[in-house]
Amino acid sequence: MLGCGSPSASPTPGPSGGSAGSAGAPSSGGGGAAGNASAGATNGGGGVSAGGGGAGGSAGAADDCAATPTSLLCDPLAALPMSIKDTGLFPAAPDLSQHSARMLEYVPDPPLWSDGMEKQRFLILPMGQKIDNTDRASWAFPQGTIFVKTFFDDTGPQGAPRPIETRLIRAGEASPYEFFVYQWNADSTDATLVVNDIDGDINLETPVQITINRTQGGQPFMINGGQPFEHMLPSRNACSECHDKNGMVAQTFIGFDELRLNAKLTPDAATTQLQAFADAGVFMLPAPADPATITDASADEGRLLRIKRFVFGNCASCHHGDGNFDMRPDVFVENTVGKPTESQSVEPPAGWLRVVPGDPATSVLYVQMQRTMIPPPQGAANRLRPMPPVGLADVAVEQTSLKDVFDWITALPPQ
Repeated sequence: MLGCGSPSASPTPGPSGGSAGSAGAPSSGGGGAAGNASAGATNGGGGVSAGGGGAGGSAGAADDCAATPTSLLCDPLAALPMSIKDTGLFPAAPDLSQHSARMLEYVPDPPLWSDGMEKQRFLILPMGQKIDNTDRASWAFPQGTIFVKTFFDDTGPQGAPRPIETRLIRAGEASPYEFFVYQWNADSTDATLVVNDIDGDINLETPVQITINRTQGGQPFMINGGQPFEHMLPSRNACSECHDKNGMVAQTFIGFDELRLNAKLTPDAATTQLQAFADAGVFMLPAPADPATITDASADEGRLLRIKRFVFGNCASCHHGDGNFDMRPDVFVENTVGKPTESQSVEPPAGWLRVVPGDPATSVLYVQMQRTMIPPPQGAANRLRPMPPVGLADVAVEQTSLKDVFDWITALPPQ
């Protein structure tokens, strides 16, 4: 049974926001950490049980909640306080490696690219509750389930990760899902609630300046030449738009599902995250013997597989065939190559298609990923909507996947 655990330590963030193109192909069992270990990658090989007391619990869980019964950890349906310190999530801020053992860390694979920022993600289940995984495509989460995701740039002391925002999604009472955003102060000692799903402007966005400039995988990694650029803290409307669209064909929570957990939290973990969570009693049913994965047999050294994985992690939550065209892995190629676009009120120049074999420059997929203008005479007024449309600055294109798409389109034979 889950309990309010004592604070446990996890490492500071690793390259979870790094190039999705660095993600290798999954192993035959669907694993492969994909080079995306986050802050936390690990307490005991799976990141699931830091305290050894079951699914993220610890021996002193009940006593901890007796001491702080009104914290969000112990009362998950409570009103969110203005200060993140009062939630009990990060009791040792600015040291965010210290957190309750009830916060179950995970890393989705493939991940969502977010301006090159690193991320730290946790699941908090209400005490004694489990996830109903009967429907493998759409898990049911108990009321009071909370997902916590913190975004980091590289402006901490000596270039260390610094928290910028923490987003919370909760299976609530007033509405099926509630969205909240906390903005961290400059010295990372506290964060203030700027998006409250209970009241306020549903379209309020908050611009912040971030810097991405670090060493990743032994190589320099930077966005915008290592100079500051604007990152938007999303509105609750933007949050709900993405998650609700995913819920049309799958579950509303994005990133915590069979396919994305079918990977190891760290390369030396004993098993996949999916199996580790199952072993810890997080699910009602055992993990399936044939977990979902993404495959591709093309003889291109894994390039199309990398593209399918990137598209699944960054596009398929909206482009899934229900109200929008389908970009999920099994139909990605047939639904893009040689197909006309259905863009938002924009008429591409003659000859443009979603993918024009041999010609990335007239392929809508590549242009939207590149976040560039359609060439004259259409100009700025005829710009294709950048994709993804939320959570990505125009200067923060994921270059490795962009190159994969360029090379793949270039190599396609003319139709």
